[in-house]
Amino acid sequence: MSEFTEEIPGQIAAIIKRLGDGRYTSTSIYPLPPDAAYDDDVHPTEWIQTTGIAPDRLTVEIKQRDAAGVHRLYTIGRPEAATETAETETIHNGDNEYRVRPAEVLTATEAIELFQHYYDTHTVPAGWHLREQPEFSDTAVEEHLKSQAAKGDETTARGRAPVADKGAKAPKAQQKPRTSE
Repeated sequence: MSEFTEEIPGQIAAIIKRLGDGRYTSTSIYPLPPDAAYDDDVHPTEWIQTTGIAPDRLTVEIKQRDAAGVHRLYTIGRPEAATETAETETIHNGDNEYRVRPAEVLTATEAIELFQHYYDTHTVPAGWHLREQPEFSDTAVEEHLKSQAAKGDETTARGRAPVADKGAKAPKAQQKPRTSE
C-alpha cells in the first residue's frame, strides 16, 4: 500500500475490482507491527481477506482476536446471514470453490467498504453478521498440531493446517495487495 494515505481508498478499490480477472484471485490487508520494514516477511495473526469474482460474487473473511485472546476466523455477511442455515452459494477462487450462505455473497462495493473500514479501525462496521469458522481458530489449529505431533505425523513438521471434515471449506490463500510504482 502507498505511504500516501490519501491513495489508500483508490488502491483498495482497484485491487478488489480486479478479483477474478484471471490474474488476481484474492487479496488481504493486515496491520503491520510498528517496527516492520517495507520488505519484512510479516506473519499476521489478524487480517481481512476477500476472494471471488468482482463485481458481484465475493466473500469476505476476517481473522481477529476475541476477548479471551484467541484468534478466530469469521465469514462476513449481511444481517440476514444470521437466520440462514446452509452454505448454498459457491464462490470461485481460481480452481477452488467455497460454499457460503446467500447473505455472505457480497458485491465489490460492499467488500471495498469493509476493507476501508478495517483499514481505518481494524474492525467490521456495526450491522454485519460474523459467522465463525471454528475449525480455523488458534485453539483448533493448536489442538490438531499437538494431535499430529503425538502421532508422529510429518505434515506437522511442515506446518500444514488441520484438515477439516469434508463439509468444511479450505482456507483461502493470501496475497498482499500490489501497487504499481
